[in-house]
Amino acid sequence: MSTFVQQEINNRNKWVYFTKYRWVAHAVYWTWVLVAGTLLQIKGPITVGVILNNFFLSNLNIAVFYYVYCLVLIPYFFKRDKVFLFWGLLAISFFALTGFDLYFHKRFVHVVETEGYDYTTSFWNNYLQVVTVYVINFLIFSMMLFFMEKNEENNLQIEVANEKREIELVKLDLLKTNISPDFIMRSLDQLKRSALHLEPYTPTSIITFSEVLRYRLYRGKQASTPLTEELAALRAFIDFIRFDYRNNNLLVSLDCTGDPTGKSIAALSLINIMEPFCKVIPEYPAVLAIQIHITEDLLQMQMDYDKKAAGSLLDDLNAYGHDYRALYGESIHFNFENCEEIRCKIELVLPIS
Repeated sequence: MSTFVQQEINNRNKWVYFTKYRWVAHAVYWTWVLVAGTLLQIKGPITVGVILNNFFLSNLNIAVFYYVYCLVLIPYFFKRDKVFLFWGLLAISFFALTGFDLYFHKRFVHVVETEGYDYTTSFWNNYLQVVTVYVINFLIFSMMLFFMEKNEENNLQIEVANEKREIELVKLDLLKTNISPDFIMRSLDQLKRSALHLEPYTPTSIITFSEVLRYRLYRGKQASTPLTEELAALRAFIDFIRFDYRNNNLLVSLDCTGDPTGKSIAALSLINIMEPFCKVIPEYPAVLAIQIHITEDLLQMQMDYDKKAAGSLLDDLNAYGHDYRALYGESIHFNFENCEEIRCKIELVLPIS
């Protein structure tokens, strides 16, 4: 996996100056060289041979130098912190190609008369002219690459931010829709026990449990859900617990005031806060009294548990408050405390839209 990732990074670094329409900048640069450095400098008629010699062949070595620089030296040496090797190879390639450029022009290039430099003077005069042209154009080319790097850096920051946001959304979706294995095993054990004992509520219990799971499946990926559906799912959840409350050692009561019609709430927010109380069977019978009051823009929920929150219940309640603040921001108010070591009181305030 690490080899694949490194290969992807290398490919991205190598072609960073050509992707996302940056090749247009190269086309503009060489068009400028063609027009300003060739066509406007030629004194005679412009023919195919003139373009071939005065533009393509004349700029062949300097183009090789530029693209060795941006396709090899930068991605494979500079960006891998091989700084001394980078500058050494850059100097070698610069002086080697400028020297070879003199030989190449005298041997292969047949330029027409221009207003630029010529190759009829002494070697050192010619060489200094070539070096000057290389340096000036190299600075222009390097400035172009610099702005491409800044653009890529900005794009990369945006991509990283978007990927982090997507990862957080996936993590939060998992937190929201995750069902505790302990709760599932307890629920299945309850269904199995009621079926073996031929309890009269067994068919209703199976249907009720399936409704709770179906609701979690279809509403879990949504940011909000109709309040009437959330309350119906909560009542079904409580009914499922009540069917076998003697074995569950948990008796849950629900008192709801206010009109939920036409209102929406954070999906699964009421279902998920119930689940921690159903993961582990209390040692002694416990009572959980739930009171819900619905206003125009808020749902106020109070839960009174006649036992101290400890162990997994304490961890789950802490996790619930953290996760739902991460999901929906500070608009969610959640607080719980152990009162006098014998009770647990939970207060939850959720915005309603």
